[in-house]
Amino acid sequence: MTALIEPPTNDSAAVARTLLAEVDDLTAELVGRIRTGDHAYAESTALTDAELGLVVRDNLVSVLGQLSGNSGRRLQPATVVGRVKAELGVPLAAVLHAYRLAGRLLWERALGASTGTNLDVLPQLGSEMWRIIDDYSGAAAEAYGDYLTERVRRDDSERRALLRRLLDGDADDPTQRDIARALHLPPLGSFLVVHAEADAEAPAPLLGIEDRFRAEFIESIWITEAGARIGLLNLATARVQDRVLDRLRDHATGRIGVSRTFTTAGHASLALREAELAGRCAPPGAATVTVYGNTPIPLVLAHAPSASHQLADDVLGPVLELPAEERDTLLDTLALWFECGGSNTEVAQRLHYHRNTIHYRLRRIETLTDRRCSDPKASAELYIALTAVRLIGLDRS
Repeated sequence: MTALIEPPTNDSAAVARTLLAEVDDLTAELVGRIRTGDHAYAESTALTDAELGLVVRDNLVSVLGQLSGNSGRRLQPATVVGRVKAELGVPLAAVLHAYRLAGRLLWERALGASTGTNLDVLPQLGSEMWRIIDDYSGAAAEAYGDYLTERVRRDDSERRALLRRLLDGDADDPTQRDIARALHLPPLGSFLVVHAEADAEAPAPLLGIEDRFRAEFIESIWITEAGARIGLLNLATARVQDRVLDRLRDHATGRIGVSRTFTTAGHASLALREAELAGRCAPPGAATVTVYGNTPIPLVLAHAPSASHQLADDVLGPVLELPAEERDTLLDTLALWFECGGSNTEVAQRLHYHRNTIHYRLRRIETLTDRRCSDPKASAELYIALTAVRLIGLDRS
């Protein structure tokens, strides 16, 4: 990053040494120009004149030391300036402006110090001086950016840790209010929790969704964990929910569950459970978005996976034990029959088969399960068992 600086001539080095002997006077002059020449410094209480003077003097000594032929500490003072000013919140533009002011002051003093000497040294001196100023400005800007990057990472890490505590906490725990406050969440609002199922062999789901929501003025905080990406959304109003669901559907690569809206962030742990269950209301591998409560039967099955597994085995066991091709044909036909409202004719049209073929498949299911599709109670049992097979992914190999 640092440009190679040609060794100064004896005359230019002599000018630099002259200025170095006046560094205290130069420091006072430059501090005054910075205070009056840049409003960001003039209005700031981050640094006193004495503190600013130490920083300015350190940089002037380093710059003039290089001009006089002493390699010294090179860019270290500029690196320190960049980081300190970033920590104090001084705008980067103000930091770079201060270096330009320093260059102007040094050039003015160099012109005065060269009077009566060989003026031919001034072009080389000016070139070397502004090259060093540019290097120092660049080093300060780089250190400034590095600090901001570190702070963003640190802030993000802290926010994620706080979100995890909020999701793990008890709604009645008073510390939940403190955590919500630390996350800059309002005491009352309209919140959602989103649970996006992650595939271990695929990229994490919904990456970049926080930025997309932010562009639409929707605040969200996200964490990525083994098996899931979880977000807490702070909605301006409950009506924003439809827009959120549309965006989630646009970017869904797997099962996404969404909680019901809730009004206090302390209830995030309960909402996370809702979002997890809502996600399991869709078949494994499906790219869907499901809101808790919108699919009652799948939700009941998701609440009790062991019982659902047993129910599916009890009702559809003989079908599940058939060879894979025949089993899948019967189950797919039954699923479409329910989707078509029990119309054999519509199922036959959609599958491009004769109606008698559909009738035969349904009779085969009735014989194997001892349940007639025309019996409402038996039909309900078949539907629930079929839904369980789809949702919990029973081993049908």
